[in-house]
Amino acid sequence: MNRQLGQLRQTAVELGLGPALKMVRRTVLPSARRNAVDDQHLALLLSFVLQEDSNCIDVGAHRGDVLKSIVLHAPRGEHIAYEPLPHLFEYLCLEFPTVTLKQAALGEKAGVSPFAYVRSRPAYSGLRQRTPDGAEEIEAIEVVVEVLDEVLPPDHRLDLIKIDVEGAEYGVLKGGEKLLAANRPYLIFEFGVAARKYGTTAEDMYRLVDGDLGLRIFDLDGTGPYTLGTFRRTFENGSRFNFVAHI
Repeated sequence: MNRQLGQLRQTAVELGLGPALKMVRRTVLPSARRNAVDDQHLALLLSFVLQEDSNCIDVGAHRGDVLKSIVLHAPRGEHIAYEPLPHLFEYLCLEFPTVTLKQAALGEKAGVSPFAYVRSRPAYSGLRQRTPDGAEEIEAIEVVVEVLDEVLPPDHRLDLIKIDVEGAEYGVLKGGEKLLAANRPYLIFEFGVAARKYGTTAEDMYRLVDGDLGLRIFDLDGTGPYTLGTFRRTFENGSRFNFVAHI
């Protein structure tokens, strides 16, 4: 049954009904409603913190919803976007000619890695499969993985980075620790149940962001700064999964 629902969802997306399905999910699912509110607050945040020449990195650009706001508010900035899925990368190349686009994932170790492409729900794709077997239509592909500290020097000016990579956020941050520590940019990141697929705990993420990088963590409602205890409880109950960190 789950497989059939996944195939129906994929067909609906191919017919151009993706936005309608998204609206239905936001009406029915609490997590989708939370995400809709966070999207609104993120749009406000970008409009407030970005300067005309701010430099940004979008990791997991997908169809460019956040990237569009970045380019709008920082038209003279030097922006980089990562998207490993070939069809989405090609779409971004057409839509964002002024952005440096990378058909790659980011992680802690460079190389080529297996990648679970969830054809029936591309936003759930990642370096590790997060959906149960048979629940979605999944294609195993390979993607290039880059390390941020190996492709950009610490003196590269970075004002904001957004990371949404279905649980692999910790690896992206560890691979860019030198760059992030030198710049201490606005860090927008997702951190939810998918992180368990990578063995990442709330303590791991908190100590990296708050401790090693020296950034205070808030949710997109503005609540914070989070302590380790509140961050752990939020991770465990799943009430928030989108965060922003800054000095």
